[in-house]
Amino acid sequence: MRERAAGRRGRAGAIASPAPRLRRGPRAGRIGTVHPALGRRGGARTQGAAHITVRITRLARLFVPIAYLATLVVALAAGVPAGAAEPLGALAPPDVKASAAILVDAVSGQVIFEKSADAQRQPASTTKIMTAILLLETTQPDEVIVADKQAAETEGSSLNLKPGERVTAHDMLYALMLRSANDGCVAVAEHIAGSEARFAEMMTERAREIGATRTVFRNCNGLPMPGHVSTARDLATLARFASRYPEFNRATATRFYTIRRDRNKADVLLKNHARFLWHFPGADGVKTGYTNRAGRCFVGGATWNGWRLISVVLNSPDPFPETAQLMKYGFYHFEARRLAEAGQEVARVAVRGGAAESVPATVDAALQAVLRRGGVGDARLVVHAEPLAAPVAAGARLGRVDVVVDGRVTASAPLLAAQAVAPSLTASVAGRLGGRPIVMLLFVGVIWYARTAAKGPGIRRSRVKALLRNTHRRG
Repeated sequence: MRERAAGRRGRAGAIASPAPRLRRGPRAGRIGTVHPALGRRGGARTQGAAHITVRITRLARLFVPIAYLATLVVALAAGVPAGAAEPLGALAPPDVKASAAILVDAVSGQVIFEKSADAQRQPASTTKIMTAILLLETTQPDEVIVADKQAAETEGSSLNLKPGERVTAHDMLYALMLRSANDGCVAVAEHIAGSEARFAEMMTERAREIGATRTVFRNCNGLPMPGHVSTARDLATLARFASRYPEFNRATATRFYTIRRDRNKADVLLKNHARFLWHFPGADGVKTGYTNRAGRCFVGGATWNGWRLISVVLNSPDPFPETAQLMKYGFYHFEARRLAEAGQEVARVAVRGGAAESVPATVDAALQAVLRRGGVGDARLVVHAEPLAAPVAAGARLGRVDVVVDGRVTASAPLLAAQAVAPSLTASVAGRLGGRPIVMLLFVGVIWYARTAAKGPGIRRSRVKALLRNTHRRG
């Protein structure tokens, strides 16, 4: 009884005792706790508990990378880059402080987010997107552009051109997009149009054709000038169009580039100053811009898992974090659904008086819709086309096809004939006869008589043979 009581007192004393000291156990790396009141038995128990703790710690260390790998798998399955997966939760729009902003699908132009997207503002150096488009459309890559005195004296960001200096159109494109060279823009304008004023008119005209209807250019580089305006929506439209040119995409996604020049040969290295391009995963452009009047502007592009978005922020307090915020909003919460590929047949249109009753109709560009991630929403193609009369030429416009998302038209494309359809024989002859009823009846009668006459000799011969066979049988 006394021994048991002493044992109980010993155990109670062990619980209430001060912090124990630690010592290494008999095995390397094994830690045990020994208290004088417990002796070997208590130490063994504490050693076992500590060993279990070590094992749990090791398992926890193994679990952390496993959990991270699982996160990567979920992120990839969701269609976003590794490390980008976030719970959707309530879909709140991004809190963008820019005066105007927009986020669009690069293929369809479908708007995912917008803020004052149609407000006209000075675009600063994002103007150079339009300058680059005309440079690509009107020159050859190895075509030489010569800078004059006026170009060399242009203020602001510069290639430091010298009067008479020669630079190829290919290198000038990189100077515009990476260095944002105002003097290079003037040299390009004078080379193409003879003067900057005429080139600015060409820029505005071409922008309207592309779909930028609220944009007016007064110069080629975006320096402050009354009436030189654009909108976030128009700049997104121009960036989408420019992306059709592979060389434009290569230039805007380039961080460093070395040009060749016959003067000032020490200044040949160009660096892209768009921080977004350097720090955001999948960033591939597009153009920075800044003046005191325009504020900080940026047209951005990024591609995640084959899906590209284009954003615009105008007069932003910090354009690159706001661009990243827009991009994450789009990639985290939305996904693209391809509805038709370029050249794919999407309908058949009836043809009157043709050798074929209908003609296959295709689209010349891919059509896709943007939906909430997880397949939320409805997307379909709606064809608008009326029956037409033969002949139909290959590539002829037959109508229109709309991309409709949740009952709203988000994009449209022309419906084109995939092949030619010639008129039928009857329709062709009728067309030559002028379509007059009496003449057409006479024509049909002639055809009927000709066919009957052609059959006549054959019919008579068959009747004679039958008569001879009958006579032979009777005899």
